[in-house]
Amino acid sequence: MGACPANKLPGAPPDIWLRRLLANHLAGGARFPAAMGLPPGQYRELARRLRLDPGPRSAVLQQQDALLALLARTRQPECRALGDWLAQYMCAGAEPLNRLIAAASLGFNHLWQDLGLASRGELRELMQACFPELVVMNQGNMRWKKFFYRQVCLAETGEVTCRSPSCDSCCERESCFAPED
Repeated sequence: MGACPANKLPGAPPDIWLRRLLANHLAGGARFPAAMGLPPGQYRELARRLRLDPGPRSAVLQQQDALLALLARTRQPECRALGDWLAQYMCAGAEPLNRLIAAASLGFNHLWQDLGLASRGELRELMQACFPELVVMNQGNMRWKKFFYRQVCLAETGEVTCRSPSCDSCCERESCFAPED
């Protein structure tokens, strides 16, 4: 984990982003599995740390959480590997942001949408505040989910043979996977 002094960060500190993601989840605006993909104890600790009451969720949100958890269960090794990879670049004090981003990366939409953020630009602000080294590495401003999966694949195999999840059904697939010059 990297040190990211708050006075050098152009974005918000990690707890502000964690609070935002948890609030998005609680309001039903994010697409996370149950407990945001965290073990229940870690989820409760995060809510306590951020002073947000997870309270009971509506039946609709409980069904959504359960379905996403069921779908994510088969991809746990992938989620764990992505979370571990992200942890290498995360600012100290941002835990468990790496796990939340990994869980949301298994979603079917753009990462910023599954996190419940307003735009891709807002996701970049989160990345700048909590993973600034990755922002530097992503010089081509590649979409984050694609960037993550390419980097993990390179780290594991030394070549780019892996593909990002859920990209085949995305309406913007061509803009992400256009031939490189």
